Amino acid sequence: MNPNTAAQSSSVSMLDLTGKPFAFQGYVNGFRQPTLRYKVHSETGKPPNLSEIDTFFLKELGVHYYFDLSGDEDDPVLARLKHWPSALLNQANHPVFEPARILKPEGKNPDHYLIFQPCMDHGAAVSAVLFVVNLLKLAFRERGAGESLKEVKKSYSSFQKGLAFTGLQDYNQKFILKAASELGIQWFHLTGMRFQLGAGRNARWLDSSFTDATAVISSTLARHKPSAAYILHISGLPVAQHFLVRNSEEAIRHAEELGYPVVIKPADLDGGLGVKTNLQSAQSVARAFLAAAKLSQQVLVEKHVPGRDYRILIASGEVFGVYERVAGGVTGNGRDAVTTLLERQNQERTAAGHNPCYSLQHDPCYSLHPIAFDEEAKELLLDQHLDGNAVPADGQWVRLRGARDVKSGGLRIPVPLHQVHPDNLSLALRAARALRLDVAGIDLLIPDIEHSWLHTGASICEVNARPEMRQFLHKPMLVTLFKAGNGRIPVVIIIEAEWSPENISSSIHQECQARGINAGLASGKEVRVGEQCINKACSGAFDGARMLSLDSTVDAMILHVTENQVMRNGWPVEWCDVLLVGRASPELKIPAYSPVEWLSFAETLCPRRVIMEEADPEVYDHAASLFKGENLLNLPCWSGKEERAATVMKVVNELIEAS
Repeated sequence: MNPNTAAQSSSVSMLDLTGKPFAFQGYVNGFRQPTLRYKVHSETGKPPNLSEIDTFFLKELGVHYYFDLSGDEDDPVLARLKHWPSALLNQANHPVFEPARILKPEGKNPDHYLIFQPCMDHGAAVSAVLFVVNLLKLAFRERGAGESLKEVKKSYSSFQKGLAFTGLQDYNQKFILKAASELGIQWFHLTGMRFQLGAGRNARWLDSSFTDATAVISSTLARHKPSAAYILHISGLPVAQHFLVRNSEEAIRHAEELGYPVVIKPADLDGGLGVKTNLQSAQSVARAFLAAAKLSQQVLVEKHVPGRDYRILIASGEVFGVYERVAGGVTGNGRDAVTTLLERQNQERTAAGHNPCYSLQHDPCYSLHPIAFDEEAKELLLDQHLDGNAVPADGQWVRLRGARDVKSGGLRIPVPLHQVHPDNLSLALRAARALRLDVAGIDLLIPDIEHSWLHTGASICEVNARPEMRQFLHKPMLVTLFKAGNGRIPVVIIIEAEWSPENISSSIHQECQARGINAGLASGKEVRVGEQCINKACSGAFDGARMLSLDSTVDAMILHVTENQVMRNGWPVEWCDVLLVGRASPELKIPAYSPVEWLSFAETLCPRRVIMEEADPEVYDHAASLFKGENLLNLPCWSGKEERAATVMKVVNELIEAS
C-alpha cells in the first residue's frame, strides 16, 4: 500500500490538503532557504488520539524530531505537520535548518492554515508532506488503524529511498550549508551536489570540500598516494618509504625489506578503505594485501611510522582546524572483559546515532560508528597479548582497529590551534602548497603535536584534497574561505509600478560605472554587467538577479522590480542594502501590488536604508513601522532622477567602501 494513499478509505476526514502546494525557489517569509507553501484544512473540534501514530513514527520508522517542541501550537495535528516533514527530510539527508512556520487562519476560513516548509528539493518536500498528512489521517479513523500502519511500514523503505535519492550524498555538504546559514552566507543549489555560497565577486562554489579554486590536477595527484608522496618528497617534506606491489609475495618481500611493522593500503582510495596498519608478520601482510586488492588494482606497502595521528585542515593558505585521530578500541575499568566493554560502548554509540538532535550537536570527539568484534579485532588483541575474555586494567587502552578513520570506529579529538607547534603548522601549509591545494587535510604522524617535527621527527601519511571534517570545523573553514566575510555584495532594489528606459535604476547604474564600480543591472528585460548587455530577453528581476549573482565580476547589484515574478518565486537574495520604493502610478492599467504590499514583502530583506519617493502619509507610516531603527528617507516630489540617484549612490558608496 502506498503511504501517500494509505488513508483514502477513511470514513471521516478532519485533515485535508486544499489546493496545490506552491514552490518558492528564492527567499520568502524570512526563510534562508527555498520553501514549499501548502494549505491544510484542519478541524480542531475533535482532537484525535495520536499516541499510536507517535509511537509508530518514532519507534517503528525510527524518525525523530529535529527541533524543540516546547511552546508549540495547541493543535496537536498542526504541531506534527510542522515537525514531521522536516524530520523525514533530515533523515534522508536533506538540508533543513529551520522549523516550518504556520500562519494563523484569518477571515472566512478559520480552519485553514498556510504552512511554509523549508527544503532543498521541492518534490521531496511534497512527498514528505503527503506522507505525514496521510499518516495523520489514520488517527481520525475509528478502527483498523493498526492494519493500515503495518501497510505504511511495509512501503516506508521504498519511500525513504526515494527521498534519499534527491538528498545530499556527502557528509560535508549538509554541515557546510548549515554553517553558511549560521554565518549569514547566502547559498543556493546549482546542479547535482554543487552549491553557490555568496554572490557576485564574493561568491564561492563548493562540492563537498572541493571549491571553485581546487585544481583538477592537484586533486587527482593527491588521490594517488605514490604520486603525492613523490611530490612531497622532492619538495623536502617527510614521507614514509613505500612500494607499489602486484601480489602478496611482492608485498611480503618489500615488507621484510622495510622491516616490520608495515602498512598495507590501496594507493588510490580515500576514507581509510582497505587500510591495515601495524602489521607484524608475513601472514598478516598477505591477508591485508588480499583485502586491499579486492578494492583496488594498486596496493601499497609502506613502512609503519610510530606516533600519534593528527589531521591538520587548511583553507586558502591558513590552518583552520586540527584534530587527533584515535583508532577504535575500548578503555578498561579493571572489572569487565574486552567483549563486555565493547558491547556496552557499541550500545552507547548506536543510541547516540539514533538521536538526530544529538548527532547534530554532539561532542565532536565522539564517534557514532560501532566496532565489530571480528578477525581484525582478535588479531590486534593477540598482538597486545590479550583476547576477548581479558580484563584490562583501569584506564588501559585496548586497540581493536588498525586504521584510525571514523567509519571503522575511530575517534576525532579536537586540538586547539595554540597547542600546535608553529613548525608543525608550517609543515602542513607547505604540503598543501606543494600539491597546489586550496583546501586540504594533511595527515601527520608525530610523537607530540606540541613539539617541533624538526626535533621529534614526523611523517606526512596522506594529503586529502577533499577532507571529511567533523561538524565543529565546517564553520571555521567558511570563515577562512570568506576571509571572515559573509560573501555578500551591495544590493539596491528599486520597486516601481512600471518600467521605462529612463528609470532611476539606469541612473544609479551609470553613476556606478562613473565611479569605477562594476555593477550589474537587471531592469525590464535587459541585464547588464558594467557597460555590456548580457541578456535582452530576461523574464524578470528574479532571473536577472540570478544571472548577476553567478557573475564573478559583479561588485554590486541593482535590481529593478516592477512585476510580480519576485512575489511568485521569492527574492533571489537574502538581503538588501538599499530599498527604494517608487511612486504608485494611478494610470497603470495592469494589476500591480501597492507600495504597502511591497514594503511588507521586502521587510525580511532587512534593508540598511529605505528610501521613499513622495510617499503618502499612510505608506510612509507603514514603512516607519516596519523598518524601525533603519535610516528612512522620504524624497521630495521636486527631486529629479539625478538627485535621487545621487542620494542612493551616496549610500552605495559607503557600503562598497565598507566591504
